[in-house]
Amino acid sequence: MDSTTFSKFLKSKLINYSNKDSSQRMRELIKSKILLFTDLHSNPEKFFLAHRIVASITPEIGTGFWVRLTVQYNLFAGTILALGTQHHIEELCHIQEHGLLGCFCLTEKFAGVHSGLVIDITAEWNNDTKHFAINSPTMESAKNWISQGLVADKAVVIATLVVNNKQYGIQGFLVNLRDNGVLLPGISMWDMGKKTVGNDLDNAMLM
Repeated sequence: MDSTTFSKFLKSKLINYSNKDSSQRMRELIKSKILLFTDLHSNPEKFFLAHRIVASITPEIGTGFWVRLTVQYNLFAGTILALGTQHHIEELCHIQEHGLLGCFCLTEKFAGVHSGLVIDITAEWNNDTKHFAINSPTMESAKNWISQGLVADKAVVIATLVVNNKQYGIQGFLVNLRDNGVLLPGISMWDMGKKTVGNDLDNAMLM
């Protein structure tokens, strides 16, 4: 990777520090294929060089963009690479091709500081429809402070797997949030508002 070219690409996409512009810059980075999701496995030196470059120019492109990069490439795509099937890896290629944004839904409102230790969202297998039903039973089980959640098209949702009324522990599920930019039925999200710093990054509560 040419670090100068990569830096110029990111800086050229800067309009202002709004999260709208920051998320659009991420979409353009994904579609450019300068950095592939699969580089985490196939070209880790390039992958972590890109992270160092973004860290070094953070004051110029917005402090939230660094977090946005790690959410998109590490938490979202990295989890799919680590836990997904071949079908999911192929889906990552589609996500890259179309510049789709992802988020990582772990922390729940009720969990407080015990992030990841309290998971009340369920993924219940329906043997008739052959689908999982992802359900937030209460407001306390809403996914909380989800970076890039307000604009994401897809999510890795950490949920408790339920089959025939029996729980099988915590699993990750790749979930569609939007279709052509339109929020899908049954999904709700709220902007968690202005922060002290990093307001070029959106944070959401999702159910």
